[in-house]
Amino acid sequence: MPKDKLLDISLATIEIFCQVYVKKNAIEVANHLDLSQPKVSRALAALRNVFDDPLFIRRESQFQATDRAHDLYPLFNEMLACRQQVDLLMRGVTGAVHDHVEIATVPQLEVNLTQSVKQAAYRVFDSELMVSTSPWGESTQQQLLNDEIAAAICFERANDRAILSKSVIQHRGGYLVAREDHPIWQAPNVDNMIDYPLVKLRTMPFPANKSPLGNYAKRVGKQLEIYATAPDLGSAANSLLNSDAIIIIGVKGAVNFLRNIKGLRAQQIELVQDNIILENFSHPTVYLWLRLDASGKVTTPFWLQHCLEDYILSMHQ
Repeated sequence: MPKDKLLDISLATIEIFCQVYVKKNAIEVANHLDLSQPKVSRALAALRNVFDDPLFIRRESQFQATDRAHDLYPLFNEMLACRQQVDLLMRGVTGAVHDHVEIATVPQLEVNLTQSVKQAAYRVFDSELMVSTSPWGESTQQQLLNDEIAAAICFERANDRAILSKSVIQHRGGYLVAREDHPIWQAPNVDNMIDYPLVKLRTMPFPANKSPLGNYAKRVGKQLEIYATAPDLGSAANSLLNSDAIIIIGVKGAVNFLRNIKGLRAQQIELVQDNIILENFSHPTVYLWLRLDASGKVTTPFWLQHCLEDYILSMHQ
């Protein structure tokens, strides 16, 4: 490969490659990076020309990486990490770090979040960082604008232009969680689900905090009972263990948290049943909110952005 061609590859193009490698979908990458689809396609075309390799082959609705792409990803990812270090130096942050970082988040994406940020900070600064979480809610947007929190993770876009809402991932396919000895396991279909009360988390990934299962119940002439609205996964687990209530969750990391609690069982809902529940609803999208300065530049350090995006993706795997 000619050296001049390699030098023409921008870091922005490398980031597009890495995002396509992880997300396997050009549309999701375009939304995530706030780019047009043609720009993503042009970046991939440029890389294909440089390396004389297709890099990604479309299989159904996903991109499958070639052997050359598998070889390039760790190298490109390391280059982005180096950019992160340069970004820190340019901001005047060499060995120091803020004493405390707070992230607003929804209950489904709180499991191990503080530990993930602490580990990322230690890798960058080689020092401990105090990390805390707060519930995402109506005041979160103003808290981010006031620089009271570093970022926010939620299921909707911010409505202020001073906040960048990065689309990280859509989750597809819900999981049913209930007591191990719950009668629902005899026939876990939608028509049986609506016969039992529902535990809702404080923040649902649907407009107006609506429950798709409750919407389905109305369509068939029934009223779905809400047993409890839980502020976190621990409270949800307690409600499930002490009742005939059920819960449906789409974030796999949150499902695994509940599955590991003695007395609870989790099972992915069959695709046909899931489609029935989600009729008239879009698949939920997870957004990362980042504050912008007056020039439109993200103020959140690159290492923290990268950490939070990786965390969100890992929670869905």
